[in-house]
Amino acid sequence: MNDEQRYQQGIEVRTEVLGAAHVNRSIDNLNDFNADFQNFISRYAWGEVWSRPGLPRHTRSLVTIAILLALGREDELKMHLRACFNNGVTKDELKELILHSSLYAGLPAANAAMHMAEAVFADLGIAPEKLNQTSSQTSNSTSTPNQTSEHTSNPDDNTPHNIP
Repeated sequence: MNDEQRYQQGIEVRTEVLGAAHVNRSIDNLNDFNADFQNFISRYAWGEVWSRPGLPRHTRSLVTIAILLALGREDELKMHLRACFNNGVTKDELKELILHSSLYAGLPAANAAMHMAEAVFADLGIAPEKLNQTSSQTSNSTSTPNQTSEHTSNPDDNTPHNIP
């Protein structure tokens, strides 16, 4: 396969995985500084590696997400979290991948990935169902050291919730 064929195959695979909007945006933003880099990405990342027969795209997506999570590459991670559904990855598989990755990449990296995944789900209209988080506890005007207080949820507040 010559470079032009590899490039065309890369554009095809890149479009199937990331979506036409992403690829078209990359092409529309080509300039004399980034053109060689975009060509390289299309030819080798997508036309060579992502096109290899050894792993299904579903598996490649999961591996890519795990690596990006571990490296803390947020922009690429968000892109691949969104794209993985084009390769048949499920929300449950992502949940397990993030949980499993927390053991090896660390809790902060997995926590960031969990938040990114939830944001992607919301953007795609597939947000997970909320669990009932209402507290039926009532107390008089005093509380004992063993009681827990529940923090009111505010989407702009990064304070941990349900802290004892």
